[in-house]
Amino acid sequence: MEPARHPQLTASQLDEFKDILLEESARLKRSLQRQIPVQLDQQVVGRLSRMDALMNEGLAQGSMSRAREELGLIELALDRLENGTYGFCQTCRKPIGVERLRAIPETLQCSACRR
Repeated sequence: MEPARHPQLTASQLDEFKDILLEESARLKRSLQRQIPVQLDQQVVGRLSRMDALMNEGLAQGSMSRAREELGLIELALDRLENGTYGFCQTCRKPIGVERLRAIPETLQCSACRR
């Protein structure tokens, strides 16, 4: 049985979303590759410098974690595009509004379920 097609999305819109998702995926992968862990030499830097370095490391780790999470959502969205289920809410199975998809192409839920 073929999956239901989103009633508001044309083939060109689906291609547009795919391009957007692929671009964002590539950007996130480049960003993750550039992330260099903070090297902290305890004997060279002072206490305040160590505190700054630790805080910066925490911020970098959080940023990397968010980027990996977003990349995972994008990959799931690309999978849904391939199998014909893109644009449907993963909670209620109804079509997600085109405006929401334009704002957050990797979204898993419609606005109502997200609330």
